[in-house]
Amino acid sequence: DRNGIEEFCNMPEYKIYCDNGQIRALYVHETESLGPAMARYYASKLWGGETYFVQTDSHLQFAKDWDEKYKIEIRATRNYHKSVLSSYPPGFQKGNGTTVPETNGSRLCHCETNALDPNPIVRINTGRGYQGDEPRPTQIPFIAAGFFFARSEFLIDVPFDPYIPWCFMGEEIALSMRAWTHGWDIYAPRKNLITHQYRPGRMGLPKFWGTVNRL
Repeated sequence: DRNGIEEFCNMPEYKIYCDNGQIRALYVHETESLGPAMARYYASKLWGGETYFVQTDSHLQFAKDWDEKYKIEIRATRNYHKSVLSSYPPGFQKGNGTTVPETNGSRLCHCETNALDPNPIVRINTGRGYQGDEPRPTQIPFIAAGFFFARSEFLIDVPFDPYIPWCFMGEEIALSMRAWTHGWDIYAPRKNLITHQYRPGRMGLPKFWGTVNRL
């Protein structure tokens, strides 16, 4: 497979970040992988003392100045410094280009199960979206593993659980409960500043699982 980190670090305009230790990667062979929850645990260990921590899925597009805008947004929450911004990013489609429109966010505020499933699983789902005139972010009950943004003290108070190999469904609810009981409140950002490639197959691209943690 192509090594995107190596390619990035060989680009003259970005090489300085790698030389400064700002780009850190952990490589795990697929036969030794233990699922997304464990990947997040290992990736969190790459934290180098930065002020903020953001966890995302792979294959995303980011709006211009997304990081500065999320720092402003998290300071507008009622429980800052112990606040988490989280949402399920909207999808982008082939032909959208690389510009991410800043659309109104949505709130992760309800769960559902498929009663017809012989092994029903609780799934987090979005509720009502923002109208655009809210004075501050709304508190919500759930953290989405595919995107959350917080001060890095979160990693000290709520370290990722290394004892749930292969866990996928239920990982987010467990993390949400542990965050809440350690004094962290969760909020839905009022604007979507990232978009997610949910259906790469429809865009003629290969589909694979991955986890990216950005510090």
